[in-house]
Amino acid sequence: MYRIRTKDFNLDHTLSCGQVFRWEKNDHWTGIVNGAVIHAKQDRDELVIESSLTKDTIIDYFRLDDDIGKIYASINCDEKIESLINKYRGLHLIRQDPWECLVSYICSSNNTIRNISNSIRRMCECFGNEIEKGIYSFPSPQVLATVELCEMSQCRLGFRSPRVLKIANMVANSQFDLYGIKGLSYKEGRQELVKIEGVGNKIADCVLLFAFGKLESFPVDTHIEQIMERYYGFNFKGAKSKKRDEIADFARGYFGEFCGYAQEYLYMEDMG
Repeated sequence: MYRIRTKDFNLDHTLSCGQVFRWEKNDHWTGIVNGAVIHAKQDRDELVIESSLTKDTIIDYFRLDDDIGKIYASINCDEKIESLINKYRGLHLIRQDPWECLVSYICSSNNTIRNISNSIRRMCECFGNEIEKGIYSFPSPQVLATVELCEMSQCRLGFRSPRVLKIANMVANSQFDLYGIKGLSYKEGRQELVKIEGVGNKIADCVLLFAFGKLESFPVDTHIEQIMERYYGFNFKGAKSKKRDEIADFARGYFGEFCGYAQEYLYMEDMG
């Protein structure tokens, strides 16, 4: 067990804002990162960690190295976002594993957070490795590439199952360079990700933001579309079919280079 001193970090906000699906809270938070279990809790300005992972790995995962003061100064453009910064202060984006993030958000299509979490848990129990009693790793592309579609039925993914198996085969057989997206620009990365069956602009933007740290990404789903219409709707005058792209472009210009952080604070408010 070790402690990490933090500044402007709130563990509860960070893990309950909908960006990750495999963390559970009892008297502390339990999650799996890089195939290792993490037990985490917050003690004032310190993060208390029990894990085989190093401090540097935890700092990287929770983006504790972000200059959050600079980020707040950049996105704090009006009274609404200022109120959300104050309300959810310390909410950090997370640097997720790209494979787990991609599959998780493919599973999120037309789904609820509860169902997403349950389906991912079943998939890990069926095809992952048991790390601790009742805690399983996320199955690798190589493992899922050997799974038959009928075997996936127990995960209750519905129409998403063949999409997951197809991209698993592509990644396992080096037909899609998922990890190579990190070196691409935001626009180039998006162009690559939307080539995957079942990945549209919103899922691509989530993966770019939560896995690859492209903070100029501004995922727009129904929730974000509604909240942006509510507070900034007078800025959107284009065709309805192009509205989500228009919202994202507006957000990049309005909130700036860290607009992905603004998106998560807006999403957290809509969840609440």
